[in-house]
Parts: sequence; C-alpha cells; structure tokens
Amino acid sequence: MSDLTLIRTDGTWHRTDILGCSYADVAVVDEERTVDSDALSELDRCETCTW
Repeated sequence: MSDLTLIRTDGTWHRTDILGCSYADVAVVDEERTVDSDALSELDRCETCTW
C-alpha cells in the first residue's frame, strides 16, 4: 500500500501525519521509522492516533 513515517515514544508508535494524535507533536522521540501500511499490525500502536 503506502509508506507511513512513525515515531516511537515510551514503547508506543505514533503517526506523524495529519491523522496522528497531538501527543506525537510534543513527544520525545525514541525512534523514527518508515513502514509499509500493511506492516502496522506488527507494531504497538497509539490508541489515540487514527489508523
């Protein structure tokens, strides 16, 4: 499908695009990764971001 850039903070992955939650804007980033949207099920995703 398409690639998404995600950030991980405190063990949870957040979207960085317009569908991400407001926490992703101010979080201290532990890791940043670009993933295929098909691989999202493998990640511990933020419950507030729109997936």
